[in-house]
Amino acid sequence: MSLTLNRWRFYVTPERVLSVCFIVLLAYLVVVPLFMMVKETFIVHPLERFQIPGSKVNDFTLAHWYRFFISESAYTFFYRPLVNTLIISFGLSFLALLIGGAMAWLVVRTDMPLKETISNWAVVPYILPSWTLALAWISLFKNDRIGGEKGIVSALTGFEPPDWFAYGLFPITITLALHYFPFAFLLIGGALRNIDAQLEESASLVGAGRLAIIRRITIPLIVPSIMAAFLLSFARGLGTFGTPAFLGGPVREFVLSTSLYGNLIGQRPGLGYLAALVMIVIGMLVLYMDHRMVGARKSFVTVAGKGARLGLIELGRWRWALAGFILFFLFSVIVVPLVALAIDTVMLIPGVYSWENLTLHYWIGEASYSIGLGTGEAGILKNPQILSALKNTFSLAFVVAVVTCLMGILVGYAIVKRRGTFISKCLDQISFLPYLIPSIALGATLLAMFAVPRGPIPSLHGSFLLLVIVCSISALPYAVKAGISAMRQIGGELEEAALMAGAGWWTRMRKIIVPIQKSTYFAGMLLPFISVTRELSLVILLVTPTTQLATTISLLFTDRGWYPYTNGIVFILTVVVVGCTVLSRRVMGTSLAKGLGG
Repeated sequence: MSLTLNRWRFYVTPERVLSVCFIVLLAYLVVVPLFMMVKETFIVHPLERFQIPGSKVNDFTLAHWYRFFISESAYTFFYRPLVNTLIISFGLSFLALLIGGAMAWLVVRTDMPLKETISNWAVVPYILPSWTLALAWISLFKNDRIGGEKGIVSALTGFEPPDWFAYGLFPITITLALHYFPFAFLLIGGALRNIDAQLEESASLVGAGRLAIIRRITIPLIVPSIMAAFLLSFARGLGTFGTPAFLGGPVREFVLSTSLYGNLIGQRPGLGYLAALVMIVIGMLVLYMDHRMVGARKSFVTVAGKGARLGLIELGRWRWALAGFILFFLFSVIVVPLVALAIDTVMLIPGVYSWENLTLHYWIGEASYSIGLGTGEAGILKNPQILSALKNTFSLAFVVAVVTCLMGILVGYAIVKRRGTFISKCLDQISFLPYLIPSIALGATLLAMFAVPRGPIPSLHGSFLLLVIVCSISALPYAVKAGISAMRQIGGELEEAALMAGAGWWTRMRKIIVPIQKSTYFAGMLLPFISVTRELSLVILLVTPTTQLATTISLLFTDRGWYPYTNGIVFILTVVVVGCTVLSRRVMGTSLAKGLGG
């Protein structure tokens, strides 16, 4: 009996139980929905039976595959959106790499002044919702041929921006590049700072010139970071929805994400899920390329004890000019768009930018069909629909932050404590799987899973719980990586000593593990909170009138042409997101400038 009990205690440890439970849970929430979505592409759905002669609901069919890839309408449903997606993704990745890489080089490798200020401000564009710049672009450059009214530039200067400049692939690429260039800035800047200075010093001692050192040593060593920045930007651009919807919709330039959305809301789920599968496949190919092209070069990256760093490049009289230019660029990317959004919210008649047209109607006005746009909607701060959406947004963000933080702690604990075992590797891979799936495709995947009752689980479509599940799964890879990192920094002897003193697992977690890494876990809560607050692509397919979020109601108002309301909502979200980021920096004492140029 004693031997059996000891054997039971050996196998039933907290980390073993957690590992098994989370593998089962994540397999159900991540792996099973992928198979369910594939299944949906082979069956006839209720409204699709009229398009497939002689078919019945739930019949097996290849009609969706034929229509999507081979039929005469395949160009509209698939090939044109695919080409547009690839053009935008490649374009924004190259441009983001150019901007972020050049800025990182100037901050880390030159004597340019104001490095700390530049480093802190350079990451702000990514903190903002990705489609903030899109709305600002519309406010600045829309024309009355498509936008229905003049933008700020047209109204003040008389210059009418051409259609290709105001809407379409060009502004989508530009605004997304300005949003994602911080990836390149951080990754390349970190790589430049961490290069072993002895390598460059040795080359300098044998007579190599500055350009030769850069070409033959520095650049080859940071190639992995360059490729990582490019592929990360590409993958993010692949699944983004808001910017293509705002800037591409008016001129009917669709990408895979907007095509997926259009098919699902148009009651063509078979075609919509095929678009999601294509996005998932491309996303996995991108990460496979990252593994092949970057992983194969990791053995050449040397980060060792530092000697005295090779001297910074002296910019001479250009040092202040370059610093001023970069600050002006960041001002144009961060402050100007927010000012443009704010201005649009206080113009009673859109397109008329005069002192006489100033108003606070769209903020605190009563509902009216005869004032301004005549929407019949009350101002943002008095509008029950908008206030409800804001409440839903912050409630969802808080719940998801708590859920993902707890899951990150527990999954990270199980992986580290069981590291090296098959079950640990399996749990690590499954928890990372949501990262491979573009946001809107992940939302579509889980919608396919929970839109109908399955066994004891009722249909969750339109429920707040479904939003919590989807957003938590999306944020899980980041939470787990943070949990693993935190656990690896805690010496095993601390928990062993508590165990010998008779402390149970719950006591050890509550009094040792969590208090030691509370700042890391706080970050693990704050990051999902910020992400959910600005999320659109992930939740656009899941909301209903009772679960509207601030981001989705912004899209609804944009479709109606109510830009003052949309811009005001985005302005509120931006203030909240930036405020949370500043709070995080003050509470945890972190500064990106310390890692680069500060």
